[in-house]
Amino acid sequence: MGLFMVIILAGCLNDNDMAFTGESQNWSARYEVSHTIDDNHRNTLTLTYEGDDPAHVGTVKYKYAATSGEGSGETELSGRREIVHQSGGNGAIPLKDSIIEVTVEWNGHKEELKLSANKK
Repeated sequence: MGLFMVIILAGCLNDNDMAFTGESQNWSARYEVSHTIDDNHRNTLTLTYEGDDPAHVGTVKYKYAATSGEGSGETELSGRREIVHQSGGNGAIPLKDSIIEVTVEWNGHKEELKLSANKK
């Protein structure tokens, strides 16, 4: 039981976790940097479709660029509203005052989002 409590406390005490958020006309985005117990971190980009009809969005292409790296993906929204992209490692993380640029393309539409940081 003591080890279990230490793990829970270690997860709660990390002040270095950050979230970057932003929105456009049809999308909102959240990019989270979460530190693990060791020196690794997990990056999670969550794109949420804010439009009226997610069933007709179809294939979504997205890419993001931060000072610490970039990523991209393509997926079917299939009536859901969220797309989640995860990565991680022990390399660089975005600086808290940086901007993460996200581009989303679907059905001939394209929107760009600029995410800024706030503490979790």
